[in-house]
Amino acid sequence: MYAYNKSNVAYDLSRFDVDERVKKPKAAPHIKMHATSVAKSGNWFVTIVLVTFAAVVAFFFISSKAALSEVTTQISSKTTELQEAKSENVRLQAQLDNMVTLSKVEEMAISELGLRKTTKNQVRYIYVQDRTMVQVAEKEENVFASLKNWLDGVSDYLGF
Repeated sequence: MYAYNKSNVAYDLSRFDVDERVKKPKAAPHIKMHATSVAKSGNWFVTIVLVTFAAVVAFFFISSKAALSEVTTQISSKTTELQEAKSENVRLQAQLDNMVTLSKVEEMAISELGLRKTTKNQVRYIYVQDRTMVQVAEKEENVFASLKNWLDGVSDYLGF
């Protein structure tokens, strides 16, 4: 059948031995490693300034949002007041329209003013003798009369 390889080739440990001929690479002599990291050795003054700047920006952002919210609330309340005023105007206009009807005017004249409708015996007709007759007043030709009229007009104009 199958011939089994009874050698230990799969476990050749000589390949994993550390050879002294292979040396570890050394760091270049001009590169020096510092014991402290860059984050720890940063300038503390710059850090405080940046944190303060971030806090001021956050404060202004929050205060602008608060002011915007307050203005939005004011707009909303004024819009509600405007809608209420418009509905009140419509109601008052309808009430005014109802008050001006003839039946309301007649009712107010009877109840508040004490007026009554006229009867036939209260009506008197005036008859003019001739419709074609026209009378024209004669113009005054007297100089003194025209002077008097002119002085009357001037005194009326001046308020005497």
